[in-house]
Amino acid sequence: MLADRMSPRTSTTTRPTLLHRPLLGLLILLVGACAAAPSGPPFELASPPPAHRGRLYLYRVDARPSLSKVHVTLDGREVGTFRDGEYETLEVSAGPRHLRVGLRGFGLLQWGWNDQRLHVEPGETLFVELSVRLAARELPAAGELEIGGRDEGSASENVFIELQNAETALPRLAGTTRLTPAETATETAH
Repeated sequence: MLADRMSPRTSTTTRPTLLHRPLLGLLILLVGACAAAPSGPPFELASPPPAHRGRLYLYRVDARPSLSKVHVTLDGREVGTFRDGEYETLEVSAGPRHLRVGLRGFGLLQWGWNDQRLHVEPGETLFVELSVRLAARELPAAGELEIGGRDEGSASENVFIELQNAETALPRLAGTTRLTPAETATETAH
């Protein structure tokens, strides 16, 4: 039989070698280079909110570029899927708000999540920075993990939410583009 005459040396199965790893890395870089850049209009400061409502600026700026997308909901409603360098502004009801962000990779699998409870005062504008940090670091002891913008709860180590003041946020927002309408949902008044 043919199967009996084949030796292991003539097998067509190949295993990844050290040579294949750089090629795989190059392929990932090429795919990343082909990913569409944010295409919305450049940042524009919105008018202040009415005295009885508030305004949220949600924006994503990563220290290192990432192909991952951050899916954002506010009070259970879809806001959009942010790529690095995108922002959205929302006029919202004053009061408590629940912001939830989930990181998505190349597939539909959500790798990590984070959430933050905010309280928006009437007439207030809040700047909320979203970021993805994929750098490896030593894990702290149980209960000692600190994530900017979070006081409590379970945490993902790769999705961050931080409240920023206007002096810090506005220069970062200046380099962003707005989510396109297809990626954005609007809030209805409550």
